[in-house]
Amino acid sequence: MDPASSEYYFPLYSALGYFALVFGLGEVARILTAKYVSSRGNSQLFLYELIGTIQMCTCVYENGIIFKNYGFPAIFLCVGLLLTAGGIFNRGAWTNCAPIFEQFIFGNLGSTKFITILSAQLIGATFASKFAYLIWNLTAPYSSAHLENASNLDCVLQYKQTAGIVIAFEIVGAFVVRVVVAQLLARPALIRLIPFAISAYLTLALYIVGVPGLNPIVATARLYGCQGIDTSSFMILYWFCPVLGWLAGAYVVGQKGPAKKTSKEAKAEKKLKAAAKKAQ
Repeated sequence: MDPASSEYYFPLYSALGYFALVFGLGEVARILTAKYVSSRGNSQLFLYELIGTIQMCTCVYENGIIFKNYGFPAIFLCVGLLLTAGGIFNRGAWTNCAPIFEQFIFGNLGSTKFITILSAQLIGATFASKFAYLIWNLTAPYSSAHLENASNLDCVLQYKQTAGIVIAFEIVGAFVVRVVVAQLLARPALIRLIPFAISAYLTLALYIVGVPGLNPIVATARLYGCQGIDTSSFMILYWFCPVLGWLAGAYVVGQKGPAKKTSKEAKAEKKLKAAAKKAQ
């Protein structure tokens, strides 16, 4: 028998088809956005962030099939490749609120753009589950893995460690990821390793803790409302802790606010703005 036709690989084929469909639809939406939505203002920014967030959060739902059937090495590779693909296709979408909190707090992101991006992420996280279940229901006749997921609406969080260790993993994990990302960004030859560095920590957390978060938006899309944690505990664990760890990491690596402009630069900028208004 051809190994490629073995039932062992059927869940993998389902997952690959799922990921291809989600990224394909996301790319079509981005192309239409670029064509019909003006880049002026924040409308295009909002839509890119919304599309990217829905895309990445929807993919997270399928990761469970990969992990259930192929284990830790497969989920590490899967998450790393998905993050890599997101970096290629997402048109700069953050899909994570921790970096935008960093940029806002350090003065590198205005309040209007901050609210635009965060609102897009929250809306995207809300709709991700609906898209995931829609795809599972449509493909259930062709995939036993999707049929099982579509018919299972229960979500129960089961932790392998005590609350203190779980909290520590969220804070320390976000801190470590922020520091590691800064180190890799400083070395152009290693930038492509960033998705796999993040994936490595998530896989480690999955192995030790059982329910990794690290990204508040993804955690909201996938874990909010699940049994095993109340709303206040969820906000503390999956929002406050990772954002705190991320900001601490940003402080350690020396995140700086915007450079102050000289008087000459300020005058030149005013002239450019005045000229732009006249040209309109």
